[in-house]
Amino acid sequence: MVKRVAIAGLGRAARAIHLPALRKLPNLECVGGFDLQRPEEGFGFPLFDSVEALLAQTRPDMLFIVTPPDSHFALTKLGLEAGCHVFCEKPLAERIEDAEALAELARAAGRHVVVNSEFPWMPIHSAAKRRMAEPGFGKLQFITLQQTFIVTPETEEGWRGLDPQRTFKEFGTHVLDLAQYFFDAAPISIRARMPRPAGPSAPDHLNIVELEFSGERMALILLDRLSPGRHRYLDIRLDGTEAIIETSIGGRLQAAAGLNTRTRKPFVDVEVAMGGTARLFREERMERLATAPIDLFPDATARLLTDVLAAIERGETPPCALEHSTRTLRLLAAAYESAADGGSPRAFAP
Repeated sequence: MVKRVAIAGLGRAARAIHLPALRKLPNLECVGGFDLQRPEEGFGFPLFDSVEALLAQTRPDMLFIVTPPDSHFALTKLGLEAGCHVFCEKPLAERIEDAEALAELARAAGRHVVVNSEFPWMPIHSAAKRRMAEPGFGKLQFITLQQTFIVTPETEEGWRGLDPQRTFKEFGTHVLDLAQYFFDAAPISIRARMPRPAGPSAPDHLNIVELEFSGERMALILLDRLSPGRHRYLDIRLDGTEAIIETSIGGRLQAAAGLNTRTRKPFVDVEVAMGGTARLFREERMERLATAPIDLFPDATARLLTDVLAAIERGETPPCALEHSTRTLRLLAAAYESAADGGSPRAFAP
């Protein structure tokens, strides 16, 4: 049973997501941490001078890795060699070869490596998936996933602003996972365009990615960070044969009033969604499915962790484990290869 966890990396993601998620799970105890920047005390657990010392002195059941991607392979390897399960931030690794090596190490150690792909565990997305299976939605045919993100000096701090594969490498894992989650399948091909108007070595602030699934089903991903505009963290539209579902991440208090042009009846619509919303539309009718809490990222991470721990306790492979995360890593690589080749499609074997 996993009870004791240690954390490597105490920066923004750890403080905003992982540590708040741990506080939601009273059966887990954080027994120590490490960060290269040597943060001040005040975390409520001891800090160590190295990951090796952290592992040797605390002997945790699970190691959280919340560090830049170029350190994920080495730290995951240390965790597995110390007999830990590993809960790692995305992406799993920077190279497919590293992911395959981790799979061998995990099998030899009898431990699991899980990537924090928490978006399907957000209430708005899980509610949308449940509603799709009920009468009135039909068969899912097409998905659009769109982000309009405002880039600031704060968002580009550290490794993020230095990586020319900035956008799709950092956020693409989430939208690729969501597309596969809603279709319950891996794509059969991927094609991408990533124009870089600021120059060939500039970050990929515009990603236009098409995923083809079996049965003439498609997903379109548009991640746009080119210029300041209305910030939309993630909007998803799920087109079914009988209705559509729209989800949106981002708090809002919105009121609308007007005249329905079809029925000639007045309407008033007030929407309060602190962290996000999901709604189904069928012609002029709207059905509210779910809202998300304002702390939707730590909340979703805690929900994912709950399912991970339950699977480990049952002796089963947990969600977001190595096979799934390696497939997403292959899709990331194929997207960048397609973009470098002028947008030519890449066949993908699930």
